[in-house]
Amino acid sequence: MAFEGKTQGPEKYSEIEGKAQTGRRCFVILPYPASDEEASAPDFDAVFEELIRPVIEDLNLDIIRADRVSRSGLIHKEMIENLLESDVVIADVTLGSPDVFFELGIRQTARRAGTVILRHARSTAPFSISGMRAVDYELEARGGISRQQVIEDCRTLLRTHVRNSLDNPSTDSLIHTLVPGLDVSLPGRIIPERRYISYRASPAGPKAPKLIELVTGDIADIDDIDVWVNPENTRMEFGRFHEGSVSAAIRYLGSRRDRHGFVRDDTIARLLASRAGWHQQRTGVEPATALLTGPGMLKKTNKVRLLVHAAAYQGEPGRGYRLIGAYRKCVSNALAAVDQENNRFGAKMSPKTALKSVLFPLFGTRSAGDSPHERAQGLIQTAQQYLSNWPDSKIERVAFLCHTQADLELGQAALYRMGLRPVSVPRSGR
Repeated sequence: MAFEGKTQGPEKYSEIEGKAQTGRRCFVILPYPASDEEASAPDFDAVFEELIRPVIEDLNLDIIRADRVSRSGLIHKEMIENLLESDVVIADVTLGSPDVFFELGIRQTARRAGTVILRHARSTAPFSISGMRAVDYELEARGGISRQQVIEDCRTLLRTHVRNSLDNPSTDSLIHTLVPGLDVSLPGRIIPERRYISYRASPAGPKAPKLIELVTGDIADIDDIDVWVNPENTRMEFGRFHEGSVSAAIRYLGSRRDRHGFVRDDTIARLLASRAGWHQQRTGVEPATALLTGPGMLKKTNKVRLLVHAAAYQGEPGRGYRLIGAYRKCVSNALAAVDQENNRFGAKMSPKTALKSVLFPLFGTRSAGDSPHERAQGLIQTAQQYLSNWPDSKIERVAFLCHTQADLELGQAALYRMGLRPVSVPRSGR
């Protein structure tokens, strides 16, 4: 988590090839065109165009074909990235091609779920990988059934498997079944610019809509959100200044510094220690507890009006800090604490002075345990449910920080699975 200060210059985020508005990708691995000896093999261009593409486009995923990636090279960087990062990979193993199995092996190692294996129904290629299920398909008419009906039946079956991979991501990797907890991922690509993607969290009505937002960029550049949430540990011990965590960023940005950038007053740490009680820092607080403090220098530099410190991690000697089981309660408790602060002044608080916007990091998505997609959806869904269940809340916007491309994809995919779609919100509406 970088926090060097405001972003300088007009640098723009460049979307990688194959990115859809939903942030979800399908990578398709097909054998190369059949040789003369394999003349009886299916037409894989027809498999792609008539079977796979209609299903993937119907599910509103972007589709990338492995043998048509833009750069040259046998197994190159773009190929590996697509295998590791795509939400769904479809691999056709009909010919038993070494290149297909090589790429399938990378995917099975990289991702716990999200792989669909295809093969032609009359394939004679060996398929003896125990525990892996293949979806059989045909492209020709059979038994009095028209070709179009056969293809439509295959599409239906494929659509079911792809949708299950997206919405109910159970483990389909043999490797992850045998080696639970294995984690392979690419370093996150940092998104340099700040932009907002807004989603309506409540049904349309006479009142202004409640919004869930994804905000990209560096936390140090955000200056239009009233409340920041700091996912802290149960001991309420901040990260060190030079660590790459949100905790460290908030601690540093909220401190009083000299002209050389050195901290002279560790303001936020001091405020939190006072709020928690100095003795309480030795024993800790209950998981998911939310404590409020002032914003320190963040009030001046980023227009932050309140900090909420949620006990999201719990330490264990010799094993470090782990995300608590009830991490979703950190979201609901933090929002409830903001509402309590708003209600504390009652009728004296005008609509203009209420705390209307709250920023959360997508915390826990890099921790071991549940999949990142499940964690991201758990956080965002809890916020959406809170806004729906408490329509009188003065909170109008709940934003989730997407510092990297991986964060953004997780957020967009979660909101898509929740049935929410982006809406246009005027800048003045924030």
